[in-house]
Amino acid sequence: MQKKIALFIMLGAFLSGCSSTFVEQILEKDYQSFYLRGVFTWWEADENYRLKLVEGRLYKSSVKLIADGQPYDFKFADSNFAPGYDCGSPKGTQGKVLFLGKKAMASCEDPGGNFQFTPDETAEYDFFINFADVDSPTVYVEKS
Repeated sequence: MQKKIALFIMLGAFLSGCSSTFVEQILEKDYQSFYLRGVFTWWEADENYRLKLVEGRLYKSSVKLIADGQPYDFKFADSNFAPGYDCGSPKGTQGKVLFLGKKAMASCEDPGGNFQFTPDETAEYDFFINFADVDSPTVYVEKS
């Protein structure tokens, strides 16, 4: 029992001496394991829609959308919609409507629903998610 206590004390001392950057790197999510998932992918984790790093912690995926007046539901998630890797609209904003270029907050730990985007014209669109603030990532859509 005393050996276990000593081990915990040494481990605590070691971790308290580590920089927060090192600890953050160990705990950082693999953002490139995320996909843009929605009605246009049949909600599948399609390699064509895997997120690509833009810069820093900003990622994007692109998709051609048809402007037929119907909203496209989507979210960002890994292949299993695993907890913490399932980013949708925050609770209380089910079906959060996004407008071109306008940012919205996402929730990855406890999403309330999907986002919706209705394109004004048939074109390719870039779907962005920025994890600069991991507790409150932001989502937006731009025309490619």
